[in-house]
Amino acid sequence: MLFSAIVIVSCIQASIQQPVIAITKSGLHVEAVDCKVGDLQLSTPFGRLLCATDPVVAIRDFSLSALPLLKLKGNGVFSNEEWLTALSQAGLLSILLEETAQAAQHFPESIVGYDLVQNWAEKTSNLPPNIILNEQVEKLYKMYIKQDGLQRLILGTELRDIISESSNKRSERTLSYIQIADELRSTDAIRRRIGLQIATKQSEVIYMHQMLAMTIADPNAQVRDTAAQSSAALHQHAARQYWVKLAARGSGLQRFYAANYLAHYSGPIGIKALKLVDSASGHKIGDRYSFREIKIWVVKSHDSSLMRPVPWLDHSPGELGDLHLFDHLSDNTEFIYASSTFVVTKVPTLLAEQIRALL
Repeated sequence: MLFSAIVIVSCIQASIQQPVIAITKSGLHVEAVDCKVGDLQLSTPFGRLLCATDPVVAIRDFSLSALPLLKLKGNGVFSNEEWLTALSQAGLLSILLEETAQAAQHFPESIVGYDLVQNWAEKTSNLPPNIILNEQVEKLYKMYIKQDGLQRLILGTELRDIISESSNKRSERTLSYIQIADELRSTDAIRRRIGLQIATKQSEVIYMHQMLAMTIADPNAQVRDTAAQSSAALHQHAARQYWVKLAARGSGLQRFYAANYLAHYSGPIGIKALKLVDSASGHKIGDRYSFREIKIWVVKSHDSSLMRPVPWLDHSPGELGDLHLFDHLSDNTEFIYASSTFVVTKVPTLLAEQIRALL
């Protein structure tokens, strides 16, 4: 990864139109080309950045920002996530893109690079300045589909941001059910991530089952995490019930994923559920005991019904009896209180250690 960053800096230094680091009045550092002090718009590797109320006040040589960070990276100062964060803070966007792509290969469970790229993409635009509002979604969707990799993520982020929210839906400013379904089923992880985010913004609860399945079954870490955020945003209660069941009675990695989501996306009751599961780690199979007035029973077997936990919606919304599918979403009962005894499959040492780290 360090070698690729050094190559990028060398190529930039040798290029005819050398990028610089523009520093705005607010202190934002951003890589740009053909800019000067006083500019209110910048051309960046992510697209056009408008800074009408935050003008450029200084220009810095690109290598003066990049080389010190490269030296620190070479000396082992940064972890992968710290490295990507430092690049983002320094506005070294071309290196951030390259290093995020490299990190995806070497650190497949790391998601911070994708988040950083989207944070920058939220500030930029790739649409023609004069395009009318009602044509923006269609135009950008076509551009997004034709791209790949992190450039697709940049365009997809802008697409998500210009989509109408559920309270102000207009057909020309939203994606259709079919388009969202195509994104969620795509073999490309970036498209699945963007599809989840757009479905959330449009409040498409009809995809809740599929989102929940993706929190556990998707092979890509960034998609699983995005699916968890989307599920919690659309219906936190339903998502929490599912993750509590998995943390308590699931098997293998299911329990680890669910524990993480309970800690980060499920509110105080999610934390309480984690403490219940953790309490079982000190007990053997067959033990029955009480923890904070909740009766708990430790068992050996996993809940086999959770092995293939949620049906994927392979048909268009409306074809499978939507009201029946979502009966459980209106149930306000918390799973930890749903029966006289909270049943927990024996908690292995590694899971107990993860839960305690999360708590």
